[in-house]
Amino acid sequence: MSSPTGLSPRLKHLVGVVEGALGRAVAEAEGEALFVAVEEVRQHMVRFRDAEQARARSAALRAAAARLGALTPAQRLLLARAYTLYLELVNACENAYRTHRLRGRAAPAQGEARARVVYVMTAHPTESRSPENIRLLRRIQELLAGALDAGRDPDPAALDHLLHLLWRVGTHPPHKPTVEDEADHLVSLLSDPLLGELLRLRAQGHSVLLRTWVGGDKDGHPGVGPPQTAASLQRSRARLLGFVRGVLLGQVRRDLELLQRAALLKRLDELERAAETLASVSAGDGARVRAFAQRLEALARDTRRVLGRDHPDLVRLSELLGLFPGLVLPLELREERGSFGFETPIADMLRYLRQVAQGGAIDDYVRGCVVSMTGCAQDLWEAFELVVGVVGRPAIPVVPLFELPEVLPRAAEILSEAWTRKAWRDAVQAHGHQEVMLGYSDTSKRMGVLASRLAIHDALEAVGAWGEANGVEVVFFHGSGGSVGRGGGTIEEQAAIWPRSAVQLIKQTLQGEMVERTLATPEILTNQIERVAEVQADPPGFTRPSVLTEELAAASAEAYKRLVADPELHALLRAATPYTRLDTLTIGSRPSSRGGGSSQGLEKLRAIPWILCWTQTRYLLPAWLGVGSAWRALRADNGERRLRRALEDDPLLRSYLRQLGFTLAKTAPRIWQEYVAVLAPDTPKRVLKLLEREWESAMDLALAASPADRLLPDRRWLLESIYYRAPMIHPLNLLQIQVLGAKRLGRNEALLFRETVTGIAAGMLTTG
Repeated sequence: MSSPTGLSPRLKHLVGVVEGALGRAVAEAEGEALFVAVEEVRQHMVRFRDAEQARARSAALRAAAARLGALTPAQRLLLARAYTLYLELVNACENAYRTHRLRGRAAPAQGEARARVVYVMTAHPTESRSPENIRLLRRIQELLAGALDAGRDPDPAALDHLLHLLWRVGTHPPHKPTVEDEADHLVSLLSDPLLGELLRLRAQGHSVLLRTWVGGDKDGHPGVGPPQTAASLQRSRARLLGFVRGVLLGQVRRDLELLQRAALLKRLDELERAAETLASVSAGDGARVRAFAQRLEALARDTRRVLGRDHPDLVRLSELLGLFPGLVLPLELREERGSFGFETPIADMLRYLRQVAQGGAIDDYVRGCVVSMTGCAQDLWEAFELVVGVVGRPAIPVVPLFELPEVLPRAAEILSEAWTRKAWRDAVQAHGHQEVMLGYSDTSKRMGVLASRLAIHDALEAVGAWGEANGVEVVFFHGSGGSVGRGGGTIEEQAAIWPRSAVQLIKQTLQGEMVERTLATPEILTNQIERVAEVQADPPGFTRPSVLTEELAAASAEAYKRLVADPELHALLRAATPYTRLDTLTIGSRPSSRGGGSSQGLEKLRAIPWILCWTQTRYLLPAWLGVGSAWRALRADNGERRLRRALEDDPLLRSYLRQLGFTLAKTAPRIWQEYVAVLAPDTPKRVLKLLEREWESAMDLALAASPADRLLPDRRWLLESIYYRAPMIHPLNLLQIQVLGAKRLGRNEALLFRETVTGIAAGMLTTG
């Protein structure tokens, strides 16, 4: 998306065209007065961005806040929608431009390495938008990409029409999203072109498999049980069956009718009738899918005999069954340790899956059972006994999730103890590997980002050595998100801390905005897969972190734990962020905390909401808290020279500091100060000064690690994108501050709150 000096002029022009069209849509739909308010607030924000003096910036913020405060509640909600849609449209413009660039590049040479990757998709609360919103943004994105390909502006009438529809549809469904809504969201991303691209990648030798948590992730979620499991499978079945009927079998029928062979048409009729029996995912579905596959094989064989070659769409249908053997998006189950009794919801979910899979294979529908918060081998044995007791055999792998700082160093020890049971060993050997999941989010929440990366690095090394010693292939499942605080980063940055064995098959979660970004277009997906293939062909290697990294991690963890334990920081979190409103926030089906409300403290608060709170306020505190204190202490002891030397040989440190610089570039301390000034004016200055100094020291570390003494020196386009986005996010922050300051949230306030959360997340390209 860049030119040598920053963002492409074509991309900036495209954003300007779309911005103008959105302005027309707002004015025509809601009247000139609202458009004027939107524009006046925008101008205040531009003045804020461009002002050189703090007094001028403060004046611009006050003017914008006053303008927003003068609006009626209904007008504020509409203005928030305008800014949210603008930021979503900027994302669509960037995706369209990236797609256009990818279409114009030379095709990669054949014979290169092939990727092996498994993506486990899950919804994020702020990404639980209405399917209509997603579909319209996709149509707009396609229109923009087509215009770029043609070297012209998008058709004004077509763009205006889509933006009018987008404005009226809005962002969210009218009710609090359910698990079913989240399944609809994810399934809506599996467009016909995207499914076709997955088949094309498979034909090229890449192995790209999709799974989902939605409907299987019971962990602390009272809204998940057999009905939600059934709904998730049903949603993906409908989407895949629609692709089979509309894209694949439709062309097969047209071709076979040309041949006028009654026997072939009879075979096709039988196949289509078999497809009709798959409309409902119910007991005995496994047998019906198997019968469908047998009829497909018969038709393919007879067609080959007549034509002398395979019919390409029958081959593609066969490959689709290779990707989705149950013709559903397979589930990954998850439940917390100690919750695997035979009279529990997870047991009922397993019973339902056993009934559905009758006549087929249960692993066509579910690929793993993750034990979250694993602390000992007994946790794994309990889950194993439940799977065997319900299913009748260990057909579903039991996967430990190591995510607690005190447990990560014992991961290999726990596996060794589990290995002492013959039934466990036999099951692992039957599956051909031992899968191990690593939780980046909860580890980071408890000890800070750098320390968690190092702890996971050490666990990867120890578990990999355990696998080699026992002749077991270990498959690592990386439970990471898009933000730095949740293990995010490019595939190159992530793989920099993995052993070679962990790179050969990459399995990781795609959460929230990462699903949208990875599956945005077929071209973007393919580019990501090609990058994975390059990493797998030439892994970065697994080196021992430098002494400086270990010292920095240890000191930052100590500082982080001390700071997050400070009662006054907790008071600030409750008062000046969305923390206390999370349970009233009508987004996302998952509770914000484990076993109760968010008021029970940080330990109960889930990692996603913890990061979400600080992302919304634009401070992104979890990504840098603690490391500033650590750097101040180390810098005094010849720190800069040691840092430069460590950066030469330590990929973990390079990866972390690169991501730290990106995060700090997105922070907006002045906006955070508004949250404090309005919502927590009595906060002790000690706490605010401490955080300010911590941020400044983290910034000093990031700049010291930069060869050009500035953030993102090799990604100027990204720095410029942040520069242009930021003023358009500020109004949503100001509106959110006003909502959070209300004594109670009525319906209008709750809707406005939800709109601001979604819009800020879209603008930051980071949820939580």
